[in-house]
Amino acid sequence: MRNRKGIGLVVLTAILLLSGCQNLLGPEETVPAKGQESQEEMLPETDLSIETQEKPVMESMPAEPAAGQEPEAGEEAAGQQAFKEENQEKGLPEKEEKPAEEASAEPPEESLPEEIPLAEEQAGQQAEPPDEAAEQRGIMVEEKTLVIPGLEREYRYLFLSDTHIISLDGEESEQQLENALPRRDTLFKDELGRTPEEIFPDWIAYANEQQVDGLLLGGDVIDFPSQGNLSFLEKNLEMLEMPYLYVPGNHDWTYPWEYMTDKGRQEYLAALSPWMRGTPAAQVMENEELVFLGVDNSSNQIDPAAMDTVRSAMERGKPVIILQHVPFATDRLVDTAAGLWKNPVLLGKGVLGGIYPNEASQEYMNLVLGGGSPVKAVLAGHIHIGEQDSLTEGIVQYTAEAGYMGKGLLLIIKGEEQADTQSD
Repeated sequence: MRNRKGIGLVVLTAILLLSGCQNLLGPEETVPAKGQESQEEMLPETDLSIETQEKPVMESMPAEPAAGQEPEAGEEAAGQQAFKEENQEKGLPEKEEKPAEEASAEPPEESLPEEIPLAEEQAGQQAEPPDEAAEQRGIMVEEKTLVIPGLEREYRYLFLSDTHIISLDGEESEQQLENALPRRDTLFKDELGRTPEEIFPDWIAYANEQQVDGLLLGGDVIDFPSQGNLSFLEKNLEMLEMPYLYVPGNHDWTYPWEYMTDKGRQEYLAALSPWMRGTPAAQVMENEELVFLGVDNSSNQIDPAAMDTVRSAMERGKPVIILQHVPFATDRLVDTAAGLWKNPVLLGKGVLGGIYPNEASQEYMNLVLGGGSPVKAVLAGHIHIGEQDSLTEGIVQYTAEAGYMGKGLLLIIKGEEQADTQSD
């Protein structure tokens, strides 16, 4: 009898042990036979490795969804719900308890690089305090800093291009009005609905208020060379309290029906001479440390008559900043401009869609962009796109957005910044 009871106890114990082992496994967990794992059975292991890699990020989020919100869909949310239900069946806590050391451990450093660069980038992109003078006048001024080692003081120049002024004095011909009115009333209005004639005086006032060292006008300042536009131009430029440099654009001296004609050069371009130091082809504005060289390439090429002035400016032993209407082509700028304009609008890189330089233009480009050039920057307009490109290792090119949109550039030129030093 005792033997039978002993055998019964052994059998009962074995049954209980087997039942306990089954309860130790999850609802769908089975132990596969060695070497028989199928691809489908391996997926949970793969998902686990992904979840483990992402876990530092998830731990930084709330452990439970907010009241009234459903948890996010996905394998991790489903796994958490299954874990919760399984624990309820077993009478265990709903949440997985972690050892104290693991709960207090800092997240792995791998999660930090995703947040720190973003914070630094956002801090670096914070806008400078708004320029109250510009804001009050409804204009937008972007600041660019050009560092030229060796300069003893800081200079500030306001650069505008493509203002496309259309000022009518009642003396226009019917043909002129048919061209002017749609452009003034539709094409050349800023976001506030103002015409170029209304905006340009604000630029003059802003330059005077800010006491900039000079005003740089990159062409297409007037939309066509009517007497009304020339009178408006003269009246406003006379109000400036600082020197200015003004190079012609293709619109300053042309009409659509007289585009780049001999009459235009002899009559209309010549009419701009009083505001271009008498020589629109090339002109120089100089201060104690810098040379500003204005060159006319509004016809998409350089006038051979400009070359003597160009050579002279580059032999003065000072850093040179060039002002021209048509920008030099760069690989990136060719692609950018091609998306807006349907014809070549950049000088150089003809094989990429730019303008092939003629002999005079090629000589000019060799002087400006060649080794040993004193040129530090080129300022241009024409394409109505604000961009910054490197022409060579030591020469940067700034292209201006359209001035008729109330947009301009304040170029700050200064010497190499010195690190602050403290004496003991």
